[in-house]
Amino acid sequence: MYLYETHCHTKKVSACSSLTAEEIVELYLANGYDGVFITDHFLNSNTTVHKTHPNACYKEKIEAFCEGFREVKDLAGKRLKVFFGLEYTYRGTDMLIYGWTPEQLKELECILSMRMSSLPDFCREAGVLAIQAHPFREAHYIDHIRLFPTAEGVEVFNSSRGELCNTLAEFYANAYGKIAIGGSDCHHIEQKILSGLAFEEEIHSEQEFITALRQGKGKIIKQENVLVK
Repeated sequence: MYLYETHCHTKKVSACSSLTAEEIVELYLANGYDGVFITDHFLNSNTTVHKTHPNACYKEKIEAFCEGFREVKDLAGKRLKVFFGLEYTYRGTDMLIYGWTPEQLKELECILSMRMSSLPDFCREAGVLAIQAHPFREAHYIDHIRLFPTAEGVEVFNSSRGELCNTLAEFYANAYGKIAIGGSDCHHIEQKILSGLAFEEEIHSEQEFITALRQGKGKIIKQENVLVK
């Protein structure tokens, strides 16, 4: 089986993360993963980009947004596959998006003003996959839980969330017949439990990942982080 992390944040771009590129490569190699999706917080979320590039135009900010992904990819080399994604946010509600390239994102400034309810259909029409992340997450900055049934999938196991959040997410995904994924939502190397998806065949690209999920492939994994004593 081939193991892939679907939800990971870099310190370079996600303001809430402490994970350096070196730590990400170390973490996932040590735990037997074959690849990792870098899903940093997008420009409408908890990103470092607005501080590091306050006067930049949209395209320049996208270039800065991709720096975390590129650092990890360059450092990993052939040891670990590194894929590109993002976490789009509306008032504490998050959507994991897979399939757009950095260059395509530079032409998509329209998504910053798009209603969250319109985003999943926009993604699907572009051949891109939208997965609602931890849909039942509760926090002081989330005024209420929002569900978007037009999203193709649901993160049903997030190893950074509690049992109730994940149980409700799984029920929701099953009730609506959604693609179900797991992810670590990893921000720190000390995270005790890791997740993601296992495939019988190796994944070589973001589009292969999307196709596999739409075909019903991928088994959710849950494992202890070997770097945590």
